[in-house]
Amino acid sequence: MRITDVRVVSKGLRIGPVLVEVETDEGITGVGSTSASVSVISALIEDESDGLRSLLIGTDPTDVNMAWRRMFASGDRGRSGEGGVAVNAMGAIDMALWDIAGKAAGLPIHKLRGGAVQDRIMVYASATAFDRGHMERTGEWRHNPTEVLVKEALENKSLGFKAMKFGWGNYFSESDYDDIEAVRDAIGPDMKLMLDLGPFAYLDGTWTVKDAIHVAERLAEYDIYFLEEALHPYDVDGFEELTLQSPIRIATGESLTTVQDFQPFIDRRALDIVQPDAQQMGLTQFARVAERAEEAGILCIPHGPWSAFLVAAHMQVLCTVTNCPMIEYPAPAVERGSGREGLVEAMHEKVIETPMVVKDGYLELPDGPGLGLGNFVHEAIDELTGRFGGDVQQ
Repeated sequence: MRITDVRVVSKGLRIGPVLVEVETDEGITGVGSTSASVSVISALIEDESDGLRSLLIGTDPTDVNMAWRRMFASGDRGRSGEGGVAVNAMGAIDMALWDIAGKAAGLPIHKLRGGAVQDRIMVYASATAFDRGHMERTGEWRHNPTEVLVKEALENKSLGFKAMKFGWGNYFSESDYDDIEAVRDAIGPDMKLMLDLGPFAYLDGTWTVKDAIHVAERLAEYDIYFLEEALHPYDVDGFEELTLQSPIRIATGESLTTVQDFQPFIDRRALDIVQPDAQQMGLTQFARVAERAEEAGILCIPHGPWSAFLVAAHMQVLCTVTNCPMIEYPAPAVERGSGREGLVEAMHEKVIETPMVVKDGYLELPDGPGLGLGNFVHEAIDELTGRFGGDVQQ
């Protein structure tokens, strides 16, 4: 079996995951995705002179490790192995190649990896505290009112989620702590609650490690399960100090794109939870990070709820290790009222043949070959292009 084409099938979509398809001469097709600019990913993959496609045409798609080395070691995209959007493009292809390998063998990816040790994994509802519709209209980022946050949290609980996270930013006035307390009181002590600070914190030049430590100490009052991206993604020294002093778990990793990026965090135990993202780095590297974290006794709770491809890749790998207590999954209200409303749902339910199954707050292990999703539904992608093909605020 040989690769005959590698292409981006979502060029008309200006937002959302970039969808990548790998075709073979035996009619087996692999699907993958990444999170980056569609124009940049298209150029990296499809450029006629030195795109990634030119490296792979005519090669065996089931030789996934060789394909990764061929792409990663090529010096045409920087100095080889520096990460960033080049690895994002490689990661989407890598995901699709694993999908092909499984389909060719008639086995799910987890079987190719030696088999599952978990037959289901809890999902947590990934939400945002921000009023995205207001931001799109005015450019101002502000939190939803308390009653909206509480309502969304209770909605997640009613749907069977046993954990949830708010994208929160570094909004920690006393009224913000009151909001956290209101949510905690509403959902009760048994539902896990997490907060994601993200670039609001680490791109704020006045935000320091001491600020993050102070916030972590306050958040312990509300039994926050983990605090995500409290510092700049590459600040190993800062994360080591924060993790050492924080009474709650510290998590990071979504912006890292290579195993080498993660290694110092793992070696120095500079976090409690590692958060690799298969759309950022591909399934091959994602698996290596999860396994190294397992060996070090560090939890792996991956980043990213944005597509079925991403969640399926996470499930196929993390069911084979013991250090993953839950996987990120979209909350129903995560894009409600924004220009992106309906996009994430479509990326989970419509653009693939076989959606994943969540039952009673747990993701069921797919038994279909490869990722377990089947192939792209191109008509659904075309429909999304009609809805989301223009400029929409991301």
